Amino acid sequence: MITSAISQALRTRGDERAVLCRIGAGGGVLDELASLRLRPDDLLLDLGTHPVGEPVLPGGGTGGDGGRPAVGLVAVVAASLTDLRRAVTLAAHLPRAVHLLVAVAHIPGHHGGLAPSPPGIEEWNDLHELRVRRAEKGGWVCELFFPSGTDVAPALAAVFHGGRGRRRGPGSGIRAGLHGPQAHLWSPGDPEATPVGPVGPVPLIRVTPAADLVLRTEEGASLPLWEDVAVPALDRSTTGADSWESRVDTDGPAAALKVRGPDPVSAVAPIDERLVNPMGFNKRTKGPVADLTVDGSRAVIRTDGDVLVTVPADGGLTDVDLDRIRDLRVVRVDWSGHAGPAAAVRAVASLAAGGVPLVSGPVPAWAAGLGQPLTDLLTSAEEEDMLDGLAREEHSIRLRRAALRAHGRRTRWRALAEEAGIPVVPDPLVSVVLCTRRPDLVGFALAQVARQRHVRFEVVLALHGFSASLPPVEEAVRGFSALGHAITVHEADGDKVFGAVMNEAVDRASGTVVAKWDDDDWYGPEHLSDLMLSRAYSGADVVGISQNFTYLQELDLTVWRSYRSEFPNAQVVGSTILTDRVVLEDVGGFRPLPRAIDSQFLLAVRQAGGRIYRTHGLGYLLRRAGAGHTWEVDLGYFLRNHTKQWSGWRPNSLMEGEAEPLGRAAPHTEHSGGHS
Repeated sequence: MITSAISQALRTRGDERAVLCRIGAGGGVLDELASLRLRPDDLLLDLGTHPVGEPVLPGGGTGGDGGRPAVGLVAVVAASLTDLRRAVTLAAHLPRAVHLLVAVAHIPGHHGGLAPSPPGIEEWNDLHELRVRRAEKGGWVCELFFPSGTDVAPALAAVFHGGRGRRRGPGSGIRAGLHGPQAHLWSPGDPEATPVGPVGPVPLIRVTPAADLVLRTEEGASLPLWEDVAVPALDRSTTGADSWESRVDTDGPAAALKVRGPDPVSAVAPIDERLVNPMGFNKRTKGPVADLTVDGSRAVIRTDGDVLVTVPADGGLTDVDLDRIRDLRVVRVDWSGHAGPAAAVRAVASLAAGGVPLVSGPVPAWAAGLGQPLTDLLTSAEEEDMLDGLAREEHSIRLRRAALRAHGRRTRWRALAEEAGIPVVPDPLVSVVLCTRRPDLVGFALAQVARQRHVRFEVVLALHGFSASLPPVEEAVRGFSALGHAITVHEADGDKVFGAVMNEAVDRASGTVVAKWDDDDWYGPEHLSDLMLSRAYSGADVVGISQNFTYLQELDLTVWRSYRSEFPNAQVVGSTILTDRVVLEDVGGFRPLPRAIDSQFLLAVRQAGGRIYRTHGLGYLLRRAGAGHTWEVDLGYFLRNHTKQWSGWRPNSLMEGEAEPLGRAAPHTEHSGGHS
């Protein structure tokens, strides 16, 4: 289907020139492009190997429009969505296209198709025709026709984001300039990344440089002196320059990774967290065991003699690669040989960010680019531990946290900016909105919030029908403030319905992100940061968790139900909802109802075309007492279809126990039984 679509496009493009591009691992439809009948002035281009900063066609510039010529057809064929994201960055070199054909050879089922989302007001008024089709073997084809031509990079970004939700994820706040081979790996999916020459200058947008920071890559030879005094530049080696072959005459494979900066992590190209992430995580524990090892000259993931994935030479795995190994119970990391230190680090970091359970022997010194937290985690579990479903998921979550925080694109560019002395935008402020009718639980609830880490937060405490001057409330608020956390207290009329009080609380919030919080449930110390990570990689308007752990207070019993997680789904726990404030504004806030405001909010988001994502549920434990819940179901609901149960209060290890209530201890917090 993909090859046929391109053949048809070549026949109908008239007398105009065609540029056919491919990117991603070779094989199948990607190699078939070379067999098509092309005219002498047509161009067949491997985007993945094209150095950033070098024009594709004669007369083409390196930034902005740059005098780029227009052609009748541009076709971009990617092996995966990850490769399509890389093509977005490289497409700044491509000419404007009257007919743009975008094809992806395989898209995993948990992703959407290639139906584009228009980029902005009036930008696509010239769109004449749009076609979207499924292709064989999970592929998709999208064709767009613009009589006056269109810029390829923003159009590719629009095609990608159409199937991935309206939100494009938080940016780094740094406009990137790129030069050199593999430079696109440093800023995948960025249509605003500016190609530059080896010495500059950075192109201007009117009177302002198009980039804040330039990242130059080198393949062994030293780069010339950077000449643009207005924009700083940092240099990094490609994975090819860091291969073992290039180092055998110096310090050999046992040497530590060479870096120019103080942090070896910042020497490694980041992973693309929008696609290399835990989405599609499989909780099965009966799958096979595989090895990340070497087969000939290439790193592979192999089980029982079968090669499941051939790791790209640069070490960057794709969403398709992750989809192929989701059924594996665990992957053992073999450090005996890889393409080189940087490629090996990128491969392991990609697997960890994808939530793939990994185990390893001692990590060699040359893999310091992983970062110490991830290095420690690789050796913290044994293969036998992965036979237990809960232990396997806990290990996966720890790995993905460490990898996404250390190796995500946003994290890397903020670190590069700090190295170059460029100020970075503060992390988003999360406003935790807590509405309660129970003064004796205020100290308990605030203690849960106070121990959150890896996130900036404030609290808006809505007291529904009672005064902040009550001793337990006053003491708890004072204790929370003494820890250095910001808190706003709102005394709401007890006659107002729950939804109205929540809207009043949101109105008093200062953050751009709002998180809903219950007064009597337990939250792990990384609950908010996990939600913020999933907000970044899912592109969803709302994120929340599945209801996995429940403490049945009447029975003194903890129940675990291993629900599916890490996929788009509207069934999330109301007390774990996290969303951008603008989303609340888009749907008119919470409905003024006494109960069911969470389900009604989620319904409104879906009706407005929003995307809801369910991440893992191991950082939250629901308390179920006898009465007083807005969600009324009997205890049998929690006892049916459970995976495991324990006597007493038994949180999983990611909960890290419980916090001591602030102020006067509340009697409702008493429990018995086991501990993590």
